[in-house]
Amino acid sequence: MPSTQPDTLLKLADRCVMCGLCAPHCPTYVKTLEEGESPRGRIALIQGLLSERLPLNERLQAHLDHCLGCRACEAACPSGVPYGQLIDGARAEIHARQPQRPRPRPRTLQALHTLAPQRGRLRLIGRVLRLYQLSGAQGVARATGMLRPLGVQRLDNLLPKLAPIRAWQTYYPPRGAAQGAVALFLGCVADIADQVSLRAALRLLTALGYGVHIPTAQTCCGALQLHAGEPDSAATLAARNAEAFRALSVHAILSTASGCSAQLSEYLPAADLGAPVMDISAFLDQITWPSEPLLRPLAKTIAVHDPCSLTHVLRQQRAPYRLLARIPQLEMVALPDNGRCCGAAGSYLLSEPAMADSLRDDKIAALRALEVDTLVTSNIGCAMHLQAGIRAADLAVEVLHPVTLLARQLNAQR
Repeated sequence: MPSTQPDTLLKLADRCVMCGLCAPHCPTYVKTLEEGESPRGRIALIQGLLSERLPLNERLQAHLDHCLGCRACEAACPSGVPYGQLIDGARAEIHARQPQRPRPRPRTLQALHTLAPQRGRLRLIGRVLRLYQLSGAQGVARATGMLRPLGVQRLDNLLPKLAPIRAWQTYYPPRGAAQGAVALFLGCVADIADQVSLRAALRLLTALGYGVHIPTAQTCCGALQLHAGEPDSAATLAARNAEAFRALSVHAILSTASGCSAQLSEYLPAADLGAPVMDISAFLDQITWPSEPLLRPLAKTIAVHDPCSLTHVLRQQRAPYRLLARIPQLEMVALPDNGRCCGAAGSYLLSEPAMADSLRDDKIAALRALEVDTLVTSNIGCAMHLQAGIRAADLAVEVLHPVTLLARQLNAQR
């Protein structure tokens, strides 16, 4: 993983020429018009903190915490400032000064960070939550307002309708002519909250002739830990994933969550994993598809949301469009202002709910104007955040992963 030493970070920060070209691309600056809420302002604060010219106080930390980490500023920067590395490094420095930390994390966020690497416990919690939904207890809890004093109302609002959480095989053979083998990264939240997308990916890959390995020793990608200023914890998880995947003989390691794809591809070289990490849409977009019709027509128009991790980190935002264009008669329209973050940003939707919801409101307004009944997005965090906003706005819009829509349209013989 990139170094987060203060002297290294100061050298990276010195690349910034303070031109301000990044500011119009920064969601928090556009919302507040405050210099401290812009990338340029935050870089100045980081320089002051690391050089001991500024004290670590609540105001300084708040400006840094308000950053979504969307990295839209990097694409606009003429000096090539690695802003993502800078903000992660600054947060690591603040975490290292833990006794001085002015802004504690919400308890729900602390619990998520603790549970994310524990797949067994997460899956058990997922099964309990599904029973909570099926039994009607969720409806009672929401109607009585008992979730608010418990401090879990926001988490409950984010919870999608959970599918059965079944055990995974370690290998699924291809159907038909074999093209090769891949590995599937399950993630932490996705493994309980997005089983539908993971199972759809499995159906699609095996139908296209790929055997799919799912190593049981894999764990969380480490993005939550890294962006919270805990690089050592993220490195430990990276090492566990490298150990789980490197022994496999596969073409690629695929993720259905673009946030996980971005984290793994940036912080785990292919040499450590034994194969490159790819977002599943990018992989499916570049492989050879059969010449006979594979997908049934779908005569409708859908909206497409571009996650920041897919756009600003992986730079693969066009892959889902090209992939979905394989469905005959399907029309796609990009969600307006797709280059701006929806507010999910990993755990940001829990740590900074006011800004997260303000940014989401813009997306919901744009979605309402489009008058579609389906929204496609490639990241589980974005999907959960947007779906919660859609429910609150009483819109009849289904949120799907691209592979889920593709798997629905598979011809029966596949």
